[in-house]
Amino acid sequence: MIGQAGAGGQQERGGRATSIAGRIARRSAGLVALFGAVLLVVGFAMGVPSVQPPAPVYTAGQQAQLDAEGRYRTLAAEARAAATTDPALGGMLTALADDLTAQSDAVALPRSPASPDAPTSAPASASVSAPASAPVDGARVMALLRDSALRSLRDAGGAEPGPARVLASAGANQWRHAVVLGAALGEDPGLPPVEASPGADVTAGSASGSPGGDVPADCDGTPLGPEADRQALLSARTAEEQARFGYEVAAALLPEAAPLLARSATHGVAAEAAARRLAGLCTEVAPAPAGFAIDRVFRADPAAALRELEEDHVGLYAGLVATVGPDTRAWAVASYNAAVQRSIDAGTPLVTFPGLGAGPAASGQGGPTEPADG
Repeated sequence: MIGQAGAGGQQERGGRATSIAGRIARRSAGLVALFGAVLLVVGFAMGVPSVQPPAPVYTAGQQAQLDAEGRYRTLAAEARAAATTDPALGGMLTALADDLTAQSDAVALPRSPASPDAPTSAPASASVSAPASAPVDGARVMALLRDSALRSLRDAGGAEPGPARVLASAGANQWRHAVVLGAALGEDPGLPPVEASPGADVTAGSASGSPGGDVPADCDGTPLGPEADRQALLSARTAEEQARFGYEVAAALLPEAAPLLARSATHGVAAEAAARRLAGLCTEVAPAPAGFAIDRVFRADPAAALRELEEDHVGLYAGLVATVGPDTRAWAVASYNAAVQRSIDAGTPLVTFPGLGAGPAASGQGGPTEPADG
């Protein structure tokens, strides 16, 4: 009995050992299979490229904004670097950099809600950087600034109304900064005459009417183009005629008449250009009045009244940039830039966005208003 019990215990222990070994083998096989499946999945994932979101597609106007943002930020960095190497121009270049930074923020496209603080990535073509060996100095900044001003005004002529105002104001501001920097350096910034700035083809779309704006013979009595364009041109023509007359009066009241008469002629040319565009739209233009009423404020201080008049023109044209149609926007942008430069010549301080805080129409306070009787 004792011998048989020992043999049975050995068989039982042997069975348990066999069962444990079997379980271990099965678990090992399962782990090996799982590991193999993981390898297969990883290998498949590595072999198949992940699906990337499509690259954004921008309109021409949006691309112009992206380019402008990158250009302005690069220019701001260049101006700050030049300010450290040329202390004599430090204050001027730092003010320029501040304006450019504000302009780059204003022209930027809306950020993605997922990353509101991430900078918009402007394409490489937006950069205005030159070879690394080029010295960073005032002359280099002036040249880059000139190119940026011209590009901004040209892009504004083809942009949508809102961005057009920002691009135009940035271009006008940069134009003036280039002029001021050139004067400080004793160098010509290389800008064209302000009346011939980009988009200043004031006779584009016009027929061969007379300088007075006679409607061409082939018009059938139906005005052409958007009503907003015709109203903008009529407003501009009236404002320019008022300025023409105002400078003539000031020339009779102030000691140095020649520059005032020259500026009167400039406004007269602008008035005739608006009349020609109206004629090209088959719109009848009334003859310019012989004169306008002059109030006591104007007679008491003609210089201050003319400065206010020029500032009103900036606000007028800034509004017209947004209200006219695509065919007339380039004219409005060029007229706006000319108004900004004349306003600063008259004593208005340079600001980051000239005229964007003013209303779309000139107030006329202190200057010529209604046509004088007779």
